[in-house]
Amino acid sequence: MHRQSSAKRRQVRGGLSLLEVVLALAILGIAVGILAQAMQISADNALRSQFKAQAQMLCESKMSELLSGAIPAQPQDWAPISGLAGSGEWYYSVQTLAGPQPELVGVVISVTDNLNLTNPSVNQFSLLRLIIDPSLGLDQPASQTNSTSTGSNASSSTSVGSTTGAGGSF
Repeated sequence: MHRQSSAKRRQVRGGLSLLEVVLALAILGIAVGILAQAMQISADNALRSQFKAQAQMLCESKMSELLSGAIPAQPQDWAPISGLAGSGEWYYSVQTLAGPQPELVGVVISVTDNLNLTNPSVNQFSLLRLIIDPSLGLDQPASQTNSTSTGSNASSSTSVGSTTGAGGSF
């Protein structure tokens, strides 16, 4: 009896079989592949997000320049954006649209980092804003008029300040 129990002990192994090792390596390889693909997708999304944020800031900056009068509120084809440090070459364009009311004009400012606009994969960001039509001159302060009413010394003063419209004036 002593022999049989020692023979059984010798047959029981404590290590892993080759099949178990290959199966574990296959599972590890699949997991690494999935994680690598997830990292690639997240890196692409981070770059796309960075582009959109930079393009939005450039659009808002050009819109502020337009509202302040630094650039004219008239259609302009693609022009380079100057004064950028190390961020690549960016271009902007200005388009005007008819507004919902006669005194309003829609201004669309678009920015891109690639002028190959025939390629549908080119990234482009646009910003639309309604402004007061600069040709109407409504952004100029009106003159003050003083009038006295009959039979009294009371005077009334009327003043119309510059109207900011949709967030700014020229």
